[in-house]
Amino acid sequence: MKSYPKPSGHVAGPLLIFGSVSLVLGFAVEFLGIFAGAEQSLQERWKSTEMVFRGSLGAASPVGLLFGAAVSYGLVGAILGTPGIGRRMILGFSALVLGLALMPVLAVWGIFWKPFGLSFMILWAWFSAMIYASRHAMPCEGWIATDAPNVISLNGELSGEEKHEQANG
Repeated sequence: MKSYPKPSGHVAGPLLIFGSVSLVLGFAVEFLGIFAGAEQSLQERWKSTEMVFRGSLGAASPVGLLFGAAVSYGLVGAILGTPGIGRRMILGFSALVLGLALMPVLAVWGIFWKPFGLSFMILWAWFSAMIYASRHAMPCEGWIATDAPNVISLNGELSGEEKHEQANG
């Protein structure tokens, strides 16, 4: 079976596409209230520990949207610019943990952070960038394209075959 080389990958186009799609999906999840029941039970659990919340933030709020844009575009750019699947997995996992770490940090200030919209943004950006980077030869990986066997090199070197002064014929 013949194996084909990976096509060359780009960073700018996928960065804009994957970052924008993950931002829109995370905003839509939060805006439509898909996880409203889970957020309500999570907020009740926090309130049972005598935590008082003066407000709530999520991916649908202006601050959450700006934070989500930074995380979405930043994560996609970092994954597309980092070689190796292990490093890309660490980046995605770290972004997810840091996104979830906003809950207790903002709870200290009396703000309930709705984690599901941002988590969906991070997971979608991570998933789509990982798939793209695994299917393409990214510039950060330092790949060198091999020459096709029927193309003459431009650096002046010909093949190692012995050259004769007379034509074969």
